[in-house]
Amino acid sequence: MIERCAERLLRRPDIAPIKKVMDTNFVLNSTKGKLISENFDYEFSGISTDSRTIVESQLFVALKGENYDGHKFICDAIDRGAAGVILEDVCLKSKPRGKLYVKVDSTLDSLGDLAKSFRESFENLRVIAITGSNGKTTTKEMVSAVIGQKYDVLKNTGNFNNLIGLPLTLFNLEDKNEVAVLELGMNRFGEIRRLAEICSPQIGVITNIGKAHIGNLGGIDGVKKAKSELVEKFGAEQTFIVNKDDAMILDIAANTGCKKITYSLHGDADVRALNIERDGLSSRLFTLAIGSKKRSVRLNNIGLHNVSNALCASACGVAMGLALDEIASGLEKFEFPSMRLEIIDSAHGFKIINDCYNASPDSMKNAIDELSELKSEFKKIAVLGDMLELGKDAEKEHELLGEYIAKSNIDYLFTYGDLGKLIAKGAKRSVNASCYHDHKSIADQIMQVAKKGDVVLIKGSREMKMEKVIKFIEPQE
Repeated sequence: MIERCAERLLRRPDIAPIKKVMDTNFVLNSTKGKLISENFDYEFSGISTDSRTIVESQLFVALKGENYDGHKFICDAIDRGAAGVILEDVCLKSKPRGKLYVKVDSTLDSLGDLAKSFRESFENLRVIAITGSNGKTTTKEMVSAVIGQKYDVLKNTGNFNNLIGLPLTLFNLEDKNEVAVLELGMNRFGEIRRLAEICSPQIGVITNIGKAHIGNLGGIDGVKKAKSELVEKFGAEQTFIVNKDDAMILDIAANTGCKKITYSLHGDADVRALNIERDGLSSRLFTLAIGSKKRSVRLNNIGLHNVSNALCASACGVAMGLALDEIASGLEKFEFPSMRLEIIDSAHGFKIINDCYNASPDSMKNAIDELSELKSEFKKIAVLGDMLELGKDAEKEHELLGEYIAKSNIDYLFTYGDLGKLIAKGAKRSVNASCYHDHKSIADQIMQVAKKGDVVLIKGSREMKMEKVIKFIEPQE
């Protein structure tokens, strides 16, 4: 996973401009690297991992992985004005004078070490770190919207939630930033621990424990263990935002000695949702209760799980000292990211629920529930792609999803991918299900079946690119 992300980062501009001073001593002290050039004082204007986009006076970090090697591009970086290089291998026959060269054991580790030192130079910064099996990005964005009602916030964007992207995000910190809201991603043990070490959060969030990435973690207990790394070193001065609706998170919380703020959709907690209603396909209505205070809130999304995400964001607001009205205002202003239960009015008269961003067994079931519970006399059509990174459980989880769909109110099921066939197999006893090998064929079938007023849910793992189905239905001019 790290290698694939690094490869993507090296294929596009990824430059982190430095607002505070990062000089030679800072680099050497942070990385514990060996100086292999003449010692001189230099201040760097930024950090880059992409030789093609580096600009004058930046420091180039030659990342190295299984399928790429940034060392091959050191000369290119220098030609484009790099003032220094962090490298693992001394691969230059002659080093241009006037440049800083620091040899380290791991350039990836050194990138993180630099970011850790840089983050620590912002003594008054508060960091909220968010991880979980589902909903990390939406929750991160929602927390940012809430906290932004009172504070200046830096957040990571896109897929900058890993051992490369998180450091590059931190290098964008400025003195004006009061809070950093950071999503932490992982698919193996140790990653969350390292990310937490780099960003040093005061507030930690685990949205939920589910079956995403179980292929690398040996099952749901492995996921729990990996996610718990976020708060394993939390002490009395740090705060854990606890989802009381998740038994595994409650178990993690029981073994931490930090402050805790709880939230729940269903039971007693510090932050609660009451009177939850759905307003058609446009929004969710609920009463936000924080202690004895209450306020009605309208979310611009239909997902019940997003009410839970809103409670999480509210709990973060409580931890940061926001008033109820400030929290509610942030929630109501929040615009949900694309491809997360996004409603599209098709030119053909039916509605599309675009939930194509990603998929896991839990998020698939949530999406099916949203479609199934619609009170409508019109047809409900589910279009589902493979769920990836499930390891040895992949076939079983797809069959179980099919059986879950068989008990729902879905009228048609169209699947895409080798594993998608197993979803169709599990659902066929009560749902009109069929499999396809390309996006266009699915789009053509939808056009034949879907009529005015019908609702079509489209979802799958990111690599299945299920949004292509929508592009065939609604071609851009």
